[in-house]
Amino acid sequence: MEKWPSSSERHLDEEIRRSFEKVQLPAESYSELIMNRIDQTAVKHGLLKKAMITLSAAAVIGICTIGAGFVSPAWADTLKQLPLLGGIFEHTEDPGLKLAAEQGMTTAPALSVTQDGVTLSITEAFYDGTRLALGFERSGINEERVLAVPGALETGGLDSAAKGLLGIPTVTLPSGEPVGYGSMSTGDVDGQPNTLLLELNALLNTASYGDEMTVNVSVPVAQIKEPFVFQVPVKKVTEGIINLSPYQGASRDDFQYTVTKLNITPVSIRMVITSTGEVPVSPEQTGEYAPTEVFYELVDDAGNIANPQHWGYSPAKAIRHPIVDNLYDAFPQVPKAITVRPYTCTFDGDMEIMTDANGERVKTYYPELETTIVIP
Repeated sequence: MEKWPSSSERHLDEEIRRSFEKVQLPAESYSELIMNRIDQTAVKHGLLKKAMITLSAAAVIGICTIGAGFVSPAWADTLKQLPLLGGIFEHTEDPGLKLAAEQGMTTAPALSVTQDGVTLSITEAFYDGTRLALGFERSGINEERVLAVPGALETGGLDSAAKGLLGIPTVTLPSGEPVGYGSMSTGDVDGQPNTLLLELNALLNTASYGDEMTVNVSVPVAQIKEPFVFQVPVKKVTEGIINLSPYQGASRDDFQYTVTKLNITPVSIRMVITSTGEVPVSPEQTGEYAPTEVFYELVDDAGNIANPQHWGYSPAKAIRHPIVDNLYDAFPQVPKAITVRPYTCTFDGDMEIMTDANGERVKTYYPELETTIVIP
């Protein structure tokens, strides 16, 4: 079974080592101690994942500087301004973007715009025909938050927000036409000051974009008159892409669904489903109970399970969505086959979704609705 390509852990270790060697430590230098700690960790555990090494090294810095008891305010400010080891994508909770960064599938536009003392940079980009992700870094402003609160995102609302807070970025094609997408997510990167992640998911009409293109990105910034505008070159990941139109599904009573699109990339899976008829109901979902909408779980031939990355629900009983466009995390290996397993959850009398002892949603599966799609 084919595996997704992997990057060199030795190269990652050396990159981190070089980053620490460049750091200007106080007069009582702890650089040798830090390097020794990294060496000991590498010997003890072998070649570690970069995320683990980075966390360990960061912890050493924290122990050394805080334990010393004489860290100056200037040095504390310097620590806040240190660049990320690796990139923004490697520090997100999105396993797909982490994988893309670790395997060298991202690009580094290195674009910066400065206005009124605030600098905004686009440091990373990823595009695979299914989603477009951009990583932003801000400098020149002393503000913990990066994205303005929702109430300040209304037209003109940024004028009353703290200087340097960002509004929602907009992404357009060179023609001025907005890049079409099914869903968007953006926000501060948890634990990484002055960074912002923008993801456009389930992209639309990408066949006409080609493998390389330039997108225009405009970011409004609080108390700065003109938006920060970038022209970002993006290159599509083409290796390992599988695009299928299986038109395969199953039915139960009058409910029927069809998988019309299955796009597999090294970092994500996109599945589009159409359906007709009423949502199936189990005997346990009657009386004061009721089924939710239908969800679709994916299982590969090795038994790995993937749920949609965003699986919120409509607060209505047995609602049917004629078209469902979901994004899933990639499987560890290129699958030989993917089984679609439809299920519903259950509303109680208070319209709350029932959960088990572990707080997980109780799922009602319908084996007769399963279908297995062979991956060529």
